[in-house]
Amino acid sequence: MAQRLALFIGVGRYASAAYDSRQPRCCCTDAHAFAQMIRENSPRTPQPNFRLLGGRVYATPDPFDPTDPEMTADALTDRVHDLFRMVRRGDALLYFTGHAIPVDDGTDLLLLTPDDDQTAGPIQGTDETETVRRGIRVSDIRNAASSSQASSMTIILDCCHAGVAATMEWPRNTTILASTDEHTASQSLFGTHLMYTSALMAAMQGAAADVQGIITPLSLHSTVCALLNLGEDGQQPVLRTWNDTTTVLRQVEASRQITEEELARIAPDDAMTTRRRASTRTFDGMPLPAFEGFPTKDAAFAVHPEHESPTARDGVMRSGDETWEQLDGLQRDMELFKHLRNAKLLEAFIHETDGSTHEADLFWACMAEWDIERKEPSGRQGFVRLTDLGRLYWEIQHKR
Repeated sequence: MAQRLALFIGVGRYASAAYDSRQPRCCCTDAHAFAQMIRENSPRTPQPNFRLLGGRVYATPDPFDPTDPEMTADALTDRVHDLFRMVRRGDALLYFTGHAIPVDDGTDLLLLTPDDDQTAGPIQGTDETETVRRGIRVSDIRNAASSSQASSMTIILDCCHAGVAATMEWPRNTTILASTDEHTASQSLFGTHLMYTSALMAAMQGAAADVQGIITPLSLHSTVCALLNLGEDGQQPVLRTWNDTTTVLRQVEASRQITEEELARIAPDDAMTTRRRASTRTFDGMPLPAFEGFPTKDAAFAVHPEHESPTARDGVMRSGDETWEQLDGLQRDMELFKHLRNAKLLEAFIHETDGSTHEADLFWACMAEWDIERKEPSGRQGFVRLTDLGRLYWEIQHKR
């Protein structure tokens, strides 16, 4: 199993008295909460999702100890180097929340650590003064990433001017998720968390999941942008990626989740064509074909009353509490259609006697060809077909 290692840094207090009026109120809590969420998939898997570097979150404790040697700029920079050095052929994730300032005329970003000092003091032997700024340079993070053997690197910054990181060049397979652009110093609160981290955690709980419950940096950013009320406070999240692989941040049990086997069945598989049911149902001597995948991404598949129930033409429907073993092949196909529909991959429609077509509920599409009252064919026919999203997944499965 590929190694997956994460480093979470949350600076909730600074030692300098200059920060007394603007100490970050929730950055320590944010780091712990986000780390707890990303460590486990939902439902929990036998192996943790990401292991924490050193088994801990590097965050300022409460009460704050300004002499904590683990929270200095040098120590935390070393931890960043450890992260990218230790991960080989796996995934590395770095999260920072706290204060940050642009440096070097805006070409670099300094992630301020608890030992940062804004007070001005004399430069020895001169009449000039200097300000001691302490933190982790994003350029140092980039250098560590450049020498890393990690398969993918995801860097999440919830701090002022975080977008500076996205303006820099990064090595291949690196993704930057920044809470705001390089010009904005906004860090809005949302309840007990910063607004950006709050949106991240909401998205990681399932809002950003695809049909298999997988959350990637791209889906995470897209969902966060949708969740935030962009523009009113000037905070615009930024994504920049050099990634040509799919990085899975977390997997959840989404309400529209389907299995890999179900997803694979939308495209024909020659190895599966022998998977014929022991009892293929017939009507008027004609076999009702089992679903073996859509031969093309634009194909339609006819559905019949027997997909709903073996006795549907007699007006007797399924009770809904049948076991899988009690369903024949057509009803099992119907269960697949339901899952694909719930995942927005499949839609049903009815072809009318006048040649027109219209979308319909899956049940009524199945029943369309039979007039229950007259006990005779209606001349209509129900079908299922792939949606735009379904056709995209068909292309993926077909190439496999």
